[in-house]
Amino acid sequence: MKTQEDSDIEKRLLFAILLSMAILFVTPYIYEHFYPTPEVPAEELVSESPGPAIPVDQAEAEADSEDLSSVEPAQGVEEEVVVDPTEAEARRIVVEGGDLIVEINTVGGVIIGARMAPGAVGSGEVPLELIPQGLPDSFERPLATRLSDPVLHERIAAAVFEVEDVSGNQVRAPATISMVYRDAEIEVRKRIRVPAEGYVLEVEQTVLRGNRSVPYSVVFGTGIGETGAADASDFMYPSVAYYQAGAIEKYAEDDLDEGVVSVETTARWAGIDSKYFSISLIAPESITGIRMERREWTKEGEDGAEPVLVPLVSGSASLTAGSSFSFFLGPKKAEVLGAVDPTLKNLIDYGWFAILVKPLLVGLTWIYGYVGNYGWAIILLTFLINVALFPIRYKQMASMQKMSALQPKLRSIQDKYKRMKRDDPRKQQMNAEVMALYKQHGVNPLGGCLPLLLQMPILFAFYRMLDASIELRGAPFMLWIQDLSHPDPYYVTPLVMGLTMVAQQKMTPATGDPAQRRMMMMLPIVFTFFFLGVSSGLAIYFLFSNVFAMMLQLGLKKLKPELGAVTEKSKSAKGKKK
Repeated sequence: MKTQEDSDIEKRLLFAILLSMAILFVTPYIYEHFYPTPEVPAEELVSESPGPAIPVDQAEAEADSEDLSSVEPAQGVEEEVVVDPTEAEARRIVVEGGDLIVEINTVGGVIIGARMAPGAVGSGEVPLELIPQGLPDSFERPLATRLSDPVLHERIAAAVFEVEDVSGNQVRAPATISMVYRDAEIEVRKRIRVPAEGYVLEVEQTVLRGNRSVPYSVVFGTGIGETGAADASDFMYPSVAYYQAGAIEKYAEDDLDEGVVSVETTARWAGIDSKYFSISLIAPESITGIRMERREWTKEGEDGAEPVLVPLVSGSASLTAGSSFSFFLGPKKAEVLGAVDPTLKNLIDYGWFAILVKPLLVGLTWIYGYVGNYGWAIILLTFLINVALFPIRYKQMASMQKMSALQPKLRSIQDKYKRMKRDDPRKQQMNAEVMALYKQHGVNPLGGCLPLLLQMPILFAFYRMLDASIELRGAPFMLWIQDLSHPDPYYVTPLVMGLTMVAQQKMTPATGDPAQRRMMMMLPIVFTFFFLGVSSGLAIYFLFSNVFAMMLQLGLKKLKPELGAVTEKSKSAKGKKK
């Protein structure tokens, strides 16, 4: 937000510029008034008049006979600047850091590879590629320079940049790769600093045309991640994202169906976003617009399979002349994003329940710091949540026990009116009798539902935390579960979870009519099929949430057998209370 002080500074700067221009414009007239140019005598004018024209062939012969190196340029004539065009062979330079392995192509001066080092995030023995491979040359890569002039744009895209001060094609980070392309019309310089650790590249770029720095655009990506790879789920939900005015805007594939979308904005950063990883260009003071589109790539099938049509989101950011910026290519981990730019943490989308997700994630990582296993951390956090919800669960169980004890009396009232039609006015009397029965025995008909409704936000928050947090990516639990972010490969946890739901229903006092109870018995089947495709970490949470709930129910029945007793609120009882 622009402050009053910033506005005053801008006004003073504008006044100073206008005053300087006025001085430069008026000074020659003042100087001419006080110091007029002396008149040239007529003789000198005659002597300096040009002679007869010399034929072209004769002029060329005379020029060849002279020593041109000894001829000095005439005063007042601007000497033509001789441009030395760059000539270089195409190279691919790999810069290897502790967290990121960057591959740079001198054709176009672009980044064609950005691999996460093995073990940098979660498990994995091979590097994880963030930039799609095998794309046609017409698909622009990160750091490609876009110019408004289509001829110059095509020339730069195909230009071979000359690399300065780096002889080999394998470099160990920290390293700086400086490249330049120059011809008679344009010069482009790029300097890329790759750190020894971390996921941020510092970039300086200058585009000169006629010795004047001009604005340009930088491509921040076409797609993200290896399409069709085994870990393709890491790059689900691709979109172009940018941050402006305290909010993040996203354009998914479906939002770009109608062609190129251009937005004039002073964004802080812009990039390609996905489930767990992001490629973002960060230039808080230099971005003036975003251009984005959807590209389609026909990828050749493997082992004779049919070609596959792969949609890719693509984007570039318009920058002011002579801008410096940063490139983030890495995981969407809160502490990593926050260290680069605090606003980048908005890339992690926890949905409507973010206010609950964040403390849950803090609790999960805190427990993990002690046990060293995210599977056991989930189980312990589930136990703590159940302890925190104990008062609510206790009221839920007490209400359901009382409702169960009242079932014979409720059925008696229902049988009394069951022959009447639904629109019979006397049906209202049945509802009045039922409510009077509840009031007489101190039972709240919603007592079994309200506690459950209060728990639902926590359940959804836990789901969002496990689904969106990269912490569980590649995190092993035990035995066959070696990645808590992926579904159980043998479906053991969802099936056992469904069985615990059935057991929990058998232990719960029967309430409602038989048709309702039959519908409730369908829930374990529905939930089991749903959890076959979710992360095993989430299935473990629901499984142990049911287990702890059953343990609590059994414990309360032993400690307080009178939990479900129904006491009639008689006048004598009220009198004794007095």
